[in-house]
Amino acid sequence: MRSLVKNNLNIIVAGFGCCKQEILATTGPTYDISRFGVNFVSVPEEADVLVIQGFYNEIGEERLLEIYSRMKKPKWVIATGKCIVDRCLLNEDYNFTERLGKIINVDFYVPGCPPRPEAFIYAVLRLLEAGQ
Repeated sequence: MRSLVKNNLNIIVAGFGCCKQEILATTGPTYDISRFGVNFVSVPEEADVLVIQGFYNEIGEERLLEIYSRMKKPKWVIATGKCIVDRCLLNEDYNFTERLGKIINVDFYVPGCPPRPEAFIYAVLRLLEAGQ
């Protein structure tokens, strides 16, 4: 894994699906992910971490690759949810790893349908820990 030399992370979330609600729940008072120096951004150029979740079609894949290419280096990727980690529930023929795995290097996988906010926070903390 590439070295992380930061005390905070800016995260951008891509994709369509139910995992996004669980990821964004980490910003609320119950989990307060910002206490760890984690912020959510909407502009790829400001993001350190790309969170890939949900389901994709060809247009969605193009948009995902655009977001990934616009991120500054160094950059990290967290793949979240069953649709990305294994197979898409809405299209079982779709497999993210087979289609984009050679282009986008995934640093952490967070399984679940949808994964619990605690699981997502754990992956982010492991990413921060890896850089220290």
